[in-house]
Amino acid sequence: MGTKTKKIKEIWNDKIYRKNIFGFILLPFLLELVIEMLNRCSVVKGIEFLFTSPLQFFCNFMFIFVSLIIGLLVKRRVFYLSFISAIWLFFGITNFVMLNVRVSPFNANDLRLIDAGRAIIDQYFTPVTITLIAMGVILLALVIIALFIKGPKIDYKINYGRNLIVVCVSAIICTVSVYTGMETGLLARKFTNLTNAYNSYGFVYCFGSGMFNHGVKKPSDYSEDKIDKILDKIEKENPQYPQNVKKADEVKNTPNIIFLQLESFFDITKAVNIEFSEDPIPNFNRLKKEYTSGYLNVFNVGYGTCNTEFESMTSMNLDDFGPGEIPYKSILKNTVCESIAYDLKEYGYRTHAIHNNDGTFYSRNSVFPNLGFDTFTSVEYMNIEEYTYEGWAKDKYLTGEILKALKETDAPDYIYTISVQGHGSYPTDKVLDDPKIKVLSGIENEGRRNAIEYYANQIHEMDDFIVELIEALEEYGEDTILVMYGDHLPGLGFTEEELSNGSIYQTEYIIWNNFGLEKEDEDIRTYQISPKVMKSLGMTAGIINKYHQEYKEEEDYLSGLQNLEYDILYGDQIAYDGVSPYSATEMRMGIDEISISKIQPVTVDGKKYVDVIGNNFTKYSVVNINGDEFETKYIDANTLRIKYDELAPLDSFVVNQEDKDSGAIISTTKECLYYGDEE
Repeated sequence: MGTKTKKIKEIWNDKIYRKNIFGFILLPFLLELVIEMLNRCSVVKGIEFLFTSPLQFFCNFMFIFVSLIIGLLVKRRVFYLSFISAIWLFFGITNFVMLNVRVSPFNANDLRLIDAGRAIIDQYFTPVTITLIAMGVILLALVIIALFIKGPKIDYKINYGRNLIVVCVSAIICTVSVYTGMETGLLARKFTNLTNAYNSYGFVYCFGSGMFNHGVKKPSDYSEDKIDKILDKIEKENPQYPQNVKKADEVKNTPNIIFLQLESFFDITKAVNIEFSEDPIPNFNRLKKEYTSGYLNVFNVGYGTCNTEFESMTSMNLDDFGPGEIPYKSILKNTVCESIAYDLKEYGYRTHAIHNNDGTFYSRNSVFPNLGFDTFTSVEYMNIEEYTYEGWAKDKYLTGEILKALKETDAPDYIYTISVQGHGSYPTDKVLDDPKIKVLSGIENEGRRNAIEYYANQIHEMDDFIVELIEALEEYGEDTILVMYGDHLPGLGFTEEELSNGSIYQTEYIIWNNFGLEKEDEDIRTYQISPKVMKSLGMTAGIINKYHQEYKEEEDYLSGLQNLEYDILYGDQIAYDGVSPYSATEMRMGIDEISISKIQPVTVDGKKYVDVIGNNFTKYSVVNINGDEFETKYIDANTLRIKYDELAPLDSFVVNQEDKDSGAIISTTKECLYYGDEE
């Protein structure tokens, strides 16, 4: 024992070692403090976290400490510490930017959305800001590279054995601290609210949880017996779905069912102390008094449209997935999932999705076949003439697309429509010359007043669109249900204290119909809205749907739902007798077929061009000849024009529908060969 004590004293008396250890403690402490200041957008609140939540602060500190202490094992120590510190600061700054742009924090699942981020970055940042950010990143990269090439190296022999022990002990302390925190409740295992979790438990811990926590965790009571009991409760004598479900002729009515998910839409008059010249959404507020309505508890603020879709379509609870997880970018990329679309197919429905934005955004064109959709009309298949100041398509064009889907077949239709007009960002400069809706008082900051006024006018136009759509549906004459709701609040920085309903995670829904459904108001979660609609029609198809209808008032409602979610997506599929009854649909992009009928040489102002004649072209149509893409001018829905001087017999023409931002090809027409002048 004396020898070991002597050895420890020798190590401690090593000045270089002591200097290193103190440095390795001070640096992560300062990094964690700065990161929490950024996480709270406040220097004072960051310091408060240190003193009011010391154990949570320590756990966050230990994550950073372990990542840096590994530097004891490398000779290029300055480079290593600079590189790792730069990564942590980059994450902290990114989180700060995200909080100010979209309100919700930066989480690990955002790393899966780099493609989506590229598509909308110009909507949130000016070209000057983007340039400055890029220059800053490049400068930082050059500094780190210079440190790697020219930076100092340790000029003494590293005691790898001793240092490795320090690294291992640090990792053990970190692991034990986090485990103890989770066991005692000081750190949560599951986040029901991401923003609150980041404030309560710290950025590093929450971000790290998102890195390693994906999907629905296996419930402790998951078993065949548990699933069988659930199935018995919901009257499934044979779990081999879909044999024991009600068919179309066993329900009283199979009306068209249209879901209208309104981008960032909520009643902004609930913002206390802000006075507007008039109600921005008078039609929505009138309709909610006449038809079934209530608050809809959603998952995000300022972003996460696809997660609202996921809960609405599948009736699964996102609380059961990883922190900030986006199932569209994880499990649904390659897995077919029970959904209301599949349920309604049992009653003879055709299923359609409509979105006036890019079809590849959030990988919808790849995911929707796994959710049971027969067609998907994205902006690439629309001819839209009007856009907002921020470049988002106006929602009024969705009316025609919905009617087009209704007319496609004689079968009843389920149409999930995703609007985009209300999308951020919201300009702080005054960009509307004579706004219909004006902010009269309640906001002193001019930039915020301009942003809120801009938003109020966008939702006012969306409110007009709602009435136009309802009028069109009434004129169409078929029994129809129209479910309308906002996907989340806008990223305008509202706090709970500033809203009369006291929540930034509530929008409102309305279930309009034209055949006399009883008004049944209640506040619900997003994952409960589809079962509510189907129950009103006596439709019981689908295990998840029927579970919500039968189990909603039970004490173990949410734990049973988690069991089903795990079983269906990650487990043994006991609910399906071991084999899923669902298979991905052969989804068609767009309702109308895009086709080429003729290749025609033309001369315009003495220059030779080629016109591609066909049907249903849009501004997203691009001509491809013999495998090569050509710059394409959209003339009209029947004509595309290209500059092509060497037209020859048997040239192969196709027209691609392309995402303008990524260049991704979404669909391609059948080949058309040129056989020479027909004249």
